[in-house]
Amino acid sequence: MGVLEYFMILFRTVLELSNRNGPHATASPPYYYGSSLFPSPSPSPSLSLSPSPSPSPLPPPPQWTRFDVMNFGAVGDGKTDDSTAFELTWKAACKGISDHGVKIRVPIGKKFLVSPIKFEGPCLCPNITFEILGSIIAQPKSAWKNKRSSEWIMFNRVEKLNVVGNGQGLIDGQGDSWWLEGGNARPAAMIFSNCKNLEISGLKHINSPKFHISITDCHYANISSLQIIAPPQSPNTDGIDIASSSNIFIHNSTIKTGDDCIAIKGGTSNTTISEIVCGPGHGISIGSLGQHGKHDEVEGIKVSNCTLNGTDNGVRIKTWQGGSGFARNIIFSDINFTAVENPIVIDQFYCPHKICTNKLSAVEVRNVSFVGIRGTSYKWKDATVSIRCSYTVPCTDIHIDDVHITSTVPRQPVSAVCINARGSANDTSSPIVDCLKY
Repeated sequence: MGVLEYFMILFRTVLELSNRNGPHATASPPYYYGSSLFPSPSPSPSLSLSPSPSPSPLPPPPQWTRFDVMNFGAVGDGKTDDSTAFELTWKAACKGISDHGVKIRVPIGKKFLVSPIKFEGPCLCPNITFEILGSIIAQPKSAWKNKRSSEWIMFNRVEKLNVVGNGQGLIDGQGDSWWLEGGNARPAAMIFSNCKNLEISGLKHINSPKFHISITDCHYANISSLQIIAPPQSPNTDGIDIASSSNIFIHNSTIKTGDDCIAIKGGTSNTTISEIVCGPGHGISIGSLGQHGKHDEVEGIKVSNCTLNGTDNGVRIKTWQGGSGFARNIIFSDINFTAVENPIVIDQFYCPHKICTNKLSAVEVRNVSFVGIRGTSYKWKDATVSIRCSYTVPCTDIHIDDVHITSTVPRQPVSAVCINARGSANDTSSPIVDCLKY
């Protein structure tokens, strides 16, 4: 057989197979003819593209190890004491090991009745998130076994603790049963002690028997987006108390209580407070310092961009006679007042009692600035600006700049009083501050 004849037979065979399969036939396996391979005919011409390489998979999101209080026996009906379930949850979480930390969950839509409880560290995991989406409610005073307890909920020696509420969590101290019976032996609602790298955010705190939040011996804390509320006449219901702590940042919160919105006490340094809405209450305070002859030190405090409404005091520093130490390097700036009593106060003679003993020693007050302060005041104890300092340890480097405060009472003058205070005043016409010594 010649070469030409061979290819003619081969061409007829391929054509016959093509007609047999039809124009819409699906692909069939290749056919072998002798030593040659011929692919099955395609129904229509197509462009064959090499497949693109698959993209690299994204890394998985951090995996939390989760602990829900409901899985440890909590009921959440607002009647059953869930303290044991919370203790068991904490113990399990604190021992949990996870590269990304563990999360304790207090679920939404539940009310958890909890007796005095302590969450103790240190923990094995690198950080713990305590997510409160439901409500945690204290027992009324009649149900407390130890009615002289100083705390209700306490976190101690826990590093990298995040207590978050996402705008939903509620802490209810049921303080009315304590306020009515009087006395000073009342518990603070939530205490953080001996902690580092603390975050608190998105919670609503109401009606603590005493302080709502207490920060003691803590370093590096970010506290934000809180609502703290108690009746104006509720005693000692400070919003946030800070003592013996450093590098604390408090911002974007609303505090309405019966005492100081924020109180900064001895041993505190490098603390920034901003964008706080305060009132009713007793304002934002440094102190009190030096009580019972104590040595107290406070420095590096900045309070800015805050609004105070109807508070008994505005921004103030209060120290007892007979103490020692210092309050220095403090700035109050860009503060707005509405109907505030005693707007600007430095008082080295602080004494809320009827009988007070004069003493020679005092906590030194130095390098304090009041800058960009505006608003209204409706009454005051001594003056709109009151700076009353010790005869033996006078206040020094007191600077008042761009302060303009008017009275809510028509034609009532505003005034400034200074005793043993040295410093300067600029651009301050209401009141006129001409009593500082240079």
